[in-house]
Amino acid sequence: MPDRTRRRLLRSLGLAGAVGLAGCAGDDEPNHAETEENEPPSRSERWTTVTRTPATTLVPHRAIDDASRARLDLVMDGAYAITPDRELFPLWLAVEVLDGGQVYEATLREGLRWGDPYGRMTAADWVYHIREVHQGEGNWAGSWLAEAWAGAAVDRTGERSFEIELPEPNTQFPYEPALRASRCLPRELLEPYAEERDREGLENDDDLARLAYTGNLGPYTPERWERGERFVAARNDDYYMRNVENASTVWEGAPYFEEYEYRVLASERDRLQALRDGTATAAVVPPARLEQFRGNGRVSLYAVPEPTLTLLAYNQRANGWRPFRRREVRQACSMAVDKEALAEEVYDGFAEPIHTFQPPWSTWDGTELRPFGRQDAEEDEDVSALLEAALGEDFGYDDGRLLDAEGEPVTWTLVHPGESGRTTPLASFLVRELERLGVGVEAQGVGYERLLSEHLANRWQGEGDPPWEAGEYNAGPRGGTESAAEWDLLCGVGLNASPLAPTATDRFWLERGSMNFSGYVPDAELTALYAEARAATSESERDARLDGVFGALNQEQPANFLVARRTPVGYRRGIAGPRETLNYDWDRQTWYAE
Repeated sequence: MPDRTRRRLLRSLGLAGAVGLAGCAGDDEPNHAETEENEPPSRSERWTTVTRTPATTLVPHRAIDDASRARLDLVMDGAYAITPDRELFPLWLAVEVLDGGQVYEATLREGLRWGDPYGRMTAADWVYHIREVHQGEGNWAGSWLAEAWAGAAVDRTGERSFEIELPEPNTQFPYEPALRASRCLPRELLEPYAEERDREGLENDDDLARLAYTGNLGPYTPERWERGERFVAARNDDYYMRNVENASTVWEGAPYFEEYEYRVLASERDRLQALRDGTATAAVVPPARLEQFRGNGRVSLYAVPEPTLTLLAYNQRANGWRPFRRREVRQACSMAVDKEALAEEVYDGFAEPIHTFQPPWSTWDGTELRPFGRQDAEEDEDVSALLEAALGEDFGYDDGRLLDAEGEPVTWTLVHPGESGRTTPLASFLVRELERLGVGVEAQGVGYERLLSEHLANRWQGEGDPPWEAGEYNAGPRGGTESAAEWDLLCGVGLNASPLAPTATDRFWLERGSMNFSGYVPDAELTALYAEARAATSESERDARLDGVFGALNQEQPANFLVARRTPVGYRRGIAGPRETLNYDWDRQTWYAE
């Protein structure tokens, strides 16, 4: 059986990832999620994760990227976690629905303390933070959650409790990021800057920059951040979760490492060598490098299903290629990419094609939707004809090359987070596929921070103030906004499909969504569909509305939905905790080495 066919069969049986990966760990691989311990595990000296992606910020309400949030996770637990079974696990607080999904009450645990001199965490801190940071005038603080809190009324009901009244019923609110992903700041730290709307001053505050305010609120305390190189934290001897009643035994001694480090190594070879020789505890292993670790008794491998999806974004703002604003043009371009070949050639089978904004392991995976993608070279001519028809008489082909109204060859700029300008395998693959349309494609690799600030972020260019704005990644109507650097296509930035809370995806696809960086304007009534899904009181009603959302995204192709990945992650053998499930690391505070 050909290797590609075999992999496709394994995926169809739901075995891709588990076969040949978890099996490397052996049947006796420890996993405390499935084992009850009478005594807390013993502690180990050090955990080191090696990664290629540095943190961009340690300001909680500014951290939109996974790398920054991962560092913050070490020192600040946040409100609560969601288990793989979609259950809420209280950390700082518990949340309770009071009125049909429109009113919620949050209650803080006892014993939560900020670092000196800020005292106890109280409901007053939370109410002030939500009102002044997430709901602050003009989003002065640059909160990525501002849109999620718009219109909500927040009031303190006790020293450790506060009430949230939403503008409309939303039964999915606890699963969305508004409260779950919010990390409160002490009112005393925040107040001087909030009064002056001084964003720069807040972000340069010494206590904020050093994370000195985090107290007993996370499993570790910050030691040092060498920007672009490493983040180091030490075991927090005062961690609040060790004193929580009715928690499992494994929480009593958490965390189980004296020191935890994120170390940035730009070289893939260096990262894998660190995992191989044991100086790293964990690292992502590219599928093409898995053979180096199969049978290695020192490393256990897990294929983790990712909630973030691989997409090709079309820039529909003022400095993008204008025809991308038309649905038929986007559809034709999406048809040019062979997603099966992408999954095999770039991700070595650890990816599956998708056709809407949900992965295959979601309830709303879109299996029955129209497939977009080229399956073989014989379709090249048909795909070019689709694009020509969608573009109309202002464009045409001459000797296989697409020309614009002035008779000039069409060229697109494809940007991606390349290493030192090197074109990544994903970008190289997409260039090859898109050039079949008779279009020139220039790939530009830029650093991740620059990609966020100069390509995803955009600014209003029109006269006066914009009629509306939803933050730095959606600064207003697409006709009057553009990014600092020009681009037409963008890949390599994964977008979180929130398969456990899919109503949260509206921030990417509504015209005024806070993360709608590409300037997409839907033809379908997505605003109403999302609102109806949030207000649904039955699972069947919610499912029907979400089916409408993801069916519309399939038809409109605001981006080319390419693949969902299972990421092979290697751990030093004997690490208890990792799983091959969504939200696999919800209890990462309790992982330990046997």
